[in-house]
Amino acid sequence: MKPSSRIPSVALATAAALAVLAAPASGASAPVRASGNASVGGASGAYTYDPAQLPVGARLTVEAVYPGNGTSVITFHLKGAAANRDYGAHAHVASCGSDPLAAGGHFQFRPFPPGGSAADPTYANPVNEVWLDLSTNDDGNGHAKAVVPWQPGDRRPMSVVVHAMHTATAPGSAGTAGPRLGCLSVGF
Repeated sequence: MKPSSRIPSVALATAAALAVLAAPASGASAPVRASGNASVGGASGAYTYDPAQLPVGARLTVEAVYPGNGTSVITFHLKGAAANRDYGAHAHVASCGSDPLAAGGHFQFRPFPPGGSAADPTYANPVNEVWLDLSTNDDGNGHAKAVVPWQPGDRRPMSVVVHAMHTATAPGSAGTAGPRLGCLSVGF
């Protein structure tokens, strides 16, 4: 067989091997990705509610990966935000809207019970919620990663909200991170 006639079959075999490697592992779900530039009206799916703290045009990107081991790996990238500052960020129960409260509360894998408090650290913690706090550099860029020991089922988070400060952990204030500065709708 001539070497030139083997090239197509080698290329096909290589492509097939790469397709197998790129496929989700058994039990894994396909990754989810959302990205948008913050605007007052949320034209790209990303909102800013306070342009002085989260500038118009800041790029928000969220990716969720669901390996076959029952965990979720969520990354958050913020580009072009205010330089050298802390932000809190969490997955929320509803999609973003022009009202900062449209995204609802934090998504909790195990929700706090009736009569309980969303700020109870038994429920408001980085294992039961998705916390993506970050600090930006001189260029206003930052990233965060959360790994939680669960995958969403019928109830799923629908957005990531950016808050004014890193997340508190003390009883009575656990999970709080100040005013909502922006939001990105994500189809987790």
